[in-house]
Amino acid sequence: MSNELQSLVQLALNSGRFQNATVNGSAVRCRAKDASAEAWYVIDKTDGHWSVALETADRWLSESIEGDMLEGRDTAEELVDDELVNLDFPNRCPQVKHYRDDAKVYVFRSRVPLEGIADETAGVATYLLAFEAAFAQLGDMQESAAE
Repeated sequence: MSNELQSLVQLALNSGRFQNATVNGSAVRCRAKDASAEAWYVIDKTDGHWSVALETADRWLSESIEGDMLEGRDTAEELVDDELVNLDFPNRCPQVKHYRDDAKVYVFRSRVPLEGIADETAGVATYLLAFEAAFAQLGDMQESAAE
């Protein structure tokens, strides 16, 4: 799996959409580029299924994202779906779970739908870019929005 993770790091870095990207244990962590507070896009594989998450310890950042979704009346799934269509990804976004984990980190997490996709690594990377594009436009994920 470390080759897959290294490939995902390289694909994330090549996109230019993240401040940095590294392998951390059995996950890839990509630092959000323009967020008003520290936020990470995390890719991991659990029980044979890939997931992508946006994680932040900053309550206000999490609430600003939620607020924009409520105000716009779009669900996270709809926003990610729009980006998946733009990237010609064949599958739709399953449920995006939003919760606060045991480490008191706010998490938006979704399983990557890879049914029918031959190159899993490329599929996960594409899903990451769609997830980032959807969330980067919300709340204080852009520093200028926080000013």
